[in-house]
Amino acid sequence: MKAGAGAGTHDGAAAGRATVDGVVIEPLHAGHLDAVEPLWRSLIDHLRESDSVVELVPHELSWPRRRALYQEVLADGDSFALGAWRGDRLIAYAVMRVLPPDPVWFTGSHFAELTSLSVAPEERGAGVGTVLLDAVEDGLLAHGIDQYCIGVDTVNDGAQRFYARRGFRDGFHLLHGWIAGRRAVDGPVPGETPETASHGED
Repeated sequence: MKAGAGAGTHDGAAAGRATVDGVVIEPLHAGHLDAVEPLWRSLIDHLRESDSVVELVPHELSWPRRRALYQEVLADGDSFALGAWRGDRLIAYAVMRVLPPDPVWFTGSHFAELTSLSVAPEERGAGVGTVLLDAVEDGLLAHGIDQYCIGVDTVNDGAQRFYARRGFRDGFHLLHGWIAGRRAVDGPVPGETPETASHGED
């Protein structure tokens, strides 16, 4: 187990699993979060470069918020995170949040959400994400969970193709709107007033 590991919660079913090209999958704990930050940044940078529909907050705000969420998830006793390591370097990670049954859709006794999956840019396309997600799914099945969801930005075509190859299908659309030309992060759209903002047809 890599430096920084602490007392375990739910570790999935992947500790010490050897994968592609010497990469090893191991559980992640709160002590690993410093190693996670660059991978979170690379994911957000990819979305920013892809011109995400919803404006992204700066990294100095994004990471503290995400780190706090990861700490909360890893402390709940059911959720878990796995990392792909090449030697002492974390090259990919996945965070799985285990939730109670959904009130709308039938999900069995538990439901799960893949909160994050990020692979270092130089490691993409080599199968690391595939073996990491295989290990995540093994962990879910070991605890009687046979379905989960993942939110994907609409501009992230590569991620959409990746999940489609694994059998994922559109099940729910989260739509974003701006009231009277205002944006969630930075206020009014530059150069636009409520009177000049374009509106869709009824």
